[in-house]
Amino acid sequence: MQTEEIIHLALELGNAIAESNEAAELKAIQLKLADDPEAYELIVKYQDVREKIENKIEDGLTITKSEEDHMDILEQQLNSNTMVLDLIQAQDRFNNLMQAIFFTINQAVSGGCSSGCDSCDGMCS
Repeated sequence: MQTEEIIHLALELGNAIAESNEAAELKAIQLKLADDPEAYELIVKYQDVREKIENKIEDGLTITKSEEDHMDILEQQLNSNTMVLDLIQAQDRFNNLMQAIFFTINQAVSGGCSSGCDSCDGMCS
């Protein structure tokens, strides 16, 4: 198979992914999130605090109890916001689709399952 054909198939796969239920659901929830300032602000705050904590850890600095508590509170708020939970679930479904696609491509490229088809739910038969 020629490189151009492979690229064409990759484009078709990308278009199919973009048209999938998982992608459509994720996009719809992301649009709803933009109209929900409370949920949006909560996500932005959480990402900011998480990034600061991760940077401190990378720099070898100690995380204070106050910072841990603040992160815990933000996580509790995220977990109690239905819009955020819907977003997380949609992201999980989309990520599962992408992982299944990657796994399937990897199996095809490598020549199949290394320990028999039971390990990949028969996808390699």
